[in-house]
Amino acid sequence: MELINAKMIVTNSIPNNYYLQSEYVMNIYRGCNHGCIYCYARSNYYEKTGNFECIRAKQEALRIIRDDLRKKKKTGVILTGGVSDPYNPEEKEHKLTRNALELINAFRFGICIITKSDLVNRDTDILFDIKEHSPASVNFTITCSDDETCMKIEPFVSTTTKRFEAIEHLAKNGIITGVLMDPVIPYITDTIENVQEMVKKAKCYGAKYIYISTLVTMADVQRDYFYHEAEKYYPGISDKYKERFKNYYRCYSPHSKKLWNVFVEACEKEGINYDMRAANQMIRRGYGVFSTLKQQELPLE
Repeated sequence: MELINAKMIVTNSIPNNYYLQSEYVMNIYRGCNHGCIYCYARSNYYEKTGNFECIRAKQEALRIIRDDLRKKKKTGVILTGGVSDPYNPEEKEHKLTRNALELINAFRFGICIITKSDLVNRDTDILFDIKEHSPASVNFTITCSDDETCMKIEPFVSTTTKRFEAIEHLAKNGIITGVLMDPVIPYITDTIENVQEMVKKAKCYGAKYIYISTLVTMADVQRDYFYHEAEKYYPGISDKYKERFKNYYRCYSPHSKKLWNVFVEACEKEGINYDMRAANQMIRRGYGVFSTLKQQELPLE
């Protein structure tokens, strides 16, 4: 695994009332080898090296994170996994995310994780400790309800089944979990059956909420990669995209409105939350008390 330089790792977050709320963001790794054919982080805006599949860690990451946390005037929720999955295969050996969670716990910050890996279950013990003083939630990006489609569009991730089983494990241990059905991919996963089954499984396995995005973004090399990989299993799909979306960045499913209505109906039938504002309130309930507590000091190593 390559190492890259960094001056800061825990940085201020941009407020977002319609997604997962956090005060800070943290990305320990760069790049990803999950192989998801639709990944927005593959674009030149996020990836400057042209070697997206190469996992790189930020040098002296734990020292930097410790210093970043110590300098914060207020505690808050830290979002990780927005650009690079904190539970990539390298994490199993190097445990940078696990050690970062230990620091987050020690400094009494909260955590909001986005991942596609069941490796997060390894850190249930630390997440359990964090939730005693601050919000702790794990959000699994799951785009399709069946493993067959999953392995075509996300070839190197934990399967859909394993991710739902991870949700079940965390939920049984008192950790708030959510499903991010993001993105819905036009002409692949934008079916009524997929949406309905995703909602059913989210409820069945113990997720507290589910989010849906009925579009996929396409930019520069990301678009080229999607066309190349999608054609292997869905011949002619690149022509469909070129005809309908041209060079648009946001590519909405032709059935977006119908899918949204189906989604809402399914959520209300299953009794699962789909309003992210309400979900954030649930995740952060009582945090006003916790977040004003003075941070404890850790001894320098």
